[in-house]
Amino acid sequence: MKKTALPIFACIYLTTMSACAQTKKTAAVQSGSSYAKLIECTEQTTLPGRPEMEPTTTKRIVMVWKSTNKPETFFWRGEDGWTECTISKVNKNKTNTKPKYQFGENWYSTTNISPDKIKKGDTVELIPVYGGKTPIPEAVTPQMTNRIFFTTKSKNWLYVPVKSCIKRPDIAMP
Repeated sequence: MKKTALPIFACIYLTTMSACAQTKKTAAVQSGSSYAKLIECTEQTTLPGRPEMEPTTTKRIVMVWKSTNKPETFFWRGEDGWTECTISKVNKNKTNTKPKYQFGENWYSTTNISPDKIKKGDTVELIPVYGGKTPIPEAVTPQMTNRIFFTTKSKNWLYVPVKSCIKRPDIAMP
């Protein structure tokens, strides 16, 4: 009896050790409100001039970066999927007399930048670019929609919720 107890104990020990050696579960997604502040979300549909073409809707998300930690990437998770975003720095037009963050036809202009160029206090515009193949991280659950997700060097996935999006007038192409 003693001869068989040792191999069974060794088998249980090895099974337990291999279960413990599995990869760590992905860290939970956290609120990124201390990193970025949402200013506005707008969407505008362009109606093509040809009936065989589909209308396109562009979403623009404007936010202020509040952290000294630079972002590495931005993604949009809407009802229609997970997609990477282009990043532009926002510059308020000097001729605009509207309050700083009140949306107007041309209250700001943009310059494309990479995430490592974003500094604390910068206002950035994010535009989701559909058609990518980047998989959704395991930590981002199906219930986590209508949010901007981002990472920094020191933090895994963070998010800022987008509770509403202003519908701008459609643009009809001739």
